[in-house]
Amino acid sequence: DVRLEAPAELALAPALETATYRVAQEALHNAQRHADAERIELRLALGERLRLEVRDDGVGFDPAAVEEGGHGLRGMRERAELLGGSLEIASAPGEGTAILLELPIEETP
Repeated sequence: DVRLEAPAELALAPALETATYRVAQEALHNAQRHADAERIELRLALGERLRLEVRDDGVGFDPAAVEEGGHGLRGMRERAELLGGSLEIASAPGEGTAILLELPIEETP
């Protein structure tokens, strides 16, 4: 079960749009492939910063043990940092996973 909460209309700079799409895509792929989740929620909000949260109720993992070896999580973080943003990963075995992407909306580098 996938639920999406987002503004009805979005007008983003192409770099922001691409980064947000790719992070969401990778987070969904990881949840589908690894989490054994029954529910995934995506929330996109625009304010002073773009904020994308992807949360699942899956098996969870230890981010410190996986992040160094996995290209997907590292790639999501690199996309965020290239645009002056951040990516946070909160997870623990048996607790599900939450990924939070924040990007500045003003002019991107």
